[in-house]
Amino acid sequence: MRRFRTALLGGSLVCATLGLLAAPGFSRAQDKEAALKAEIQRQKKELEELKKRLDAMDAHAAAQGGAEESGGPNLDPTAVKKIVSDYLKENPGAGMPPSVQTGFETGRGFVIRSAPNPKYVKWDDDCKIPFELRIRGRIQLDYYYYQPTDNLNHQTGAHYAPEAGTFSQLEVKRLRLIFEGTAFTPDLRYHFQLDGNTRGLGGFQNNRIVQTSGVPPGGGGTAAPGIGTAANAIGGGVTIDHAVRLFSAYVAYDWHPCWGEKGCAPDCPDGSYRYVPTVTAIAGKMKPLFGLEEYLGSANEQFVEFSMANWYFDAEDDNLMMAAGIQAKALDDRLFFSALITNGNESQFPNTQMDDYPGVNVGLWYDFGGSWNEERKKWDLFGDCLADVDYSCNPVVRIGGAANIVPMDRRSLFGDLEQSRVFVMPAGPGGTRLINQFNGDGLLLANGGAHAVDEFDSYSYNAFIAGKYRGFSISNEWWVRDLNNFQTSPRDQNNLIYTTQVNSPASAVADGRGLFRSKPLIDYGMQLQAGYFVVPKKLELVGRWAWIRGETGDINGNGRSTLVTIPTVPPPGTTLVRDVTDAFSHKHEANEYAIGVNYYFRRQLLKWQTDVSWYTGGNPAGGGQSPAGFIAGVDGWMLRTQLQLAF
Repeated sequence: MRRFRTALLGGSLVCATLGLLAAPGFSRAQDKEAALKAEIQRQKKELEELKKRLDAMDAHAAAQGGAEESGGPNLDPTAVKKIVSDYLKENPGAGMPPSVQTGFETGRGFVIRSAPNPKYVKWDDDCKIPFELRIRGRIQLDYYYYQPTDNLNHQTGAHYAPEAGTFSQLEVKRLRLIFEGTAFTPDLRYHFQLDGNTRGLGGFQNNRIVQTSGVPPGGGGTAAPGIGTAANAIGGGVTIDHAVRLFSAYVAYDWHPCWGEKGCAPDCPDGSYRYVPTVTAIAGKMKPLFGLEEYLGSANEQFVEFSMANWYFDAEDDNLMMAAGIQAKALDDRLFFSALITNGNESQFPNTQMDDYPGVNVGLWYDFGGSWNEERKKWDLFGDCLADVDYSCNPVVRIGGAANIVPMDRRSLFGDLEQSRVFVMPAGPGGTRLINQFNGDGLLLANGGAHAVDEFDSYSYNAFIAGKYRGFSISNEWWVRDLNNFQTSPRDQNNLIYTTQVNSPASAVADGRGLFRSKPLIDYGMQLQAGYFVVPKKLELVGRWAWIRGETGDINGNGRSTLVTIPTVPPPGTTLVRDVTDAFSHKHEANEYAIGVNYYFRRQLLKWQTDVSWYTGGNPAGGGQSPAGFIAGVDGWMLRTQLQLAF
């Protein structure tokens, strides 16, 4: 009995002492001395009361003839449990964490939690402590080397000299600082994220962006409408180096439907568990669901960087976008759904330089299979990455898809930014933007359009399937993009002129000027990716093939043309142009092949990655060339290595 009493009193004393030390006020003794003394006195009284109860138990046992020497008092275990239970009810907080908590949680960062106006006693609500701040960070340190292997403009078919130079750089590719948590209620969430790098950020010139299709070294070029007569270098605009920017910022509220809340359904029978679905209202700058690997995040990639197909078709160049909408998790978290209204074709663009049309992003997935986790009382499903770093004992498969619908208003009113995100296949060096290809007769858009594209829409679709089992992973994603509703300036009668290389039959007046017979333009592509852990949870070998096929840059057709006339802008008069046979109807292909090795020291928090890739066919993904390291439109091979540290 004495051993039981000593252990209980000692445990209570330790809990009381730890509770005082955990309180923030303890570190400021001069400010909180009176409060601490009062708390010590309260704890002392509680211990004295418990001692009296235990002494009474000793006296009762002695009266019945019990003795430690004869094997101990004859105590009823139920009575002991009741005494301890009554004590804890009368003394909330004894042996429990206080209402303010701090610490580090793996994968969630440094955590601070607090009840409102904390009194440093146990939080007596059924839910978790409502105010929470988590601080996380991540850095990616990279070396990139890209070696060009040709000097062919894959769009025009012409060779240029000198060849493009190599790219060899050490970089801080990404530095992220993240603040997130809950406020007032665990269901009201917030997330803020800052991003810095040494790659530099693109600037914007007088509401007109745009890099051209690229100027070969020593060569010339034609600027996009709205820029002037001089061509921009590959990369375009103004570059700010070592920049820090707001990367994401959103607020979300989680609602749990009544059938999953306490009191709304019968208690769960033994051997079962209660699942709570979640419906979320969310608004702010966030990642849209359009491509599985990109949605899972750049911290969780299986290669150093996303594939060329992902970069070519993605919704926002992995720069996130402003959006508002609804998301939901249901069916044991197997089903995820997202429906968002966006600002349109965004890529870290200033809101004042975007058009007035909204976009729509919708997507979902469903997880099949998985393993039951008895400790967590929930299913372990596909998880947060393509790699099977957690070693799935049972097969798990994720199937889903998404759509990104972006109508775009007139450049002559709102500028080039949104339309400048659309690149074409095949591409010239640096990648070729559609607005640079459909550049009219060279006059400024603000001065009448001059047969240049003024308006078009972009509808993109994505589908994916991915699976994991015992260290092996495989995934396959497909994209389709439909460009349609091409319009020139209202004064142009919709005769759209583009730059072509066809000059037969001979006509100096019509050379280089093709007439676009307005029609939808379709590009599509895919990536196939697989990995296997030769050392479970540590060493992974990976391989990838990405492929793009499209007609959006087929400016030369079958190489023949006829001469036609169209009204000039402004009238009267006519302009001689070429009607190129079968233009924008031939499909052209580009390929990426990659192999790599990954070592996970601390899962995704500390890992080293290295890969080698080869590009053929004039990779058109100009929007991804800065983070990915390749030179768009220029065939070659690339070596990348990356160290990631996160907390």
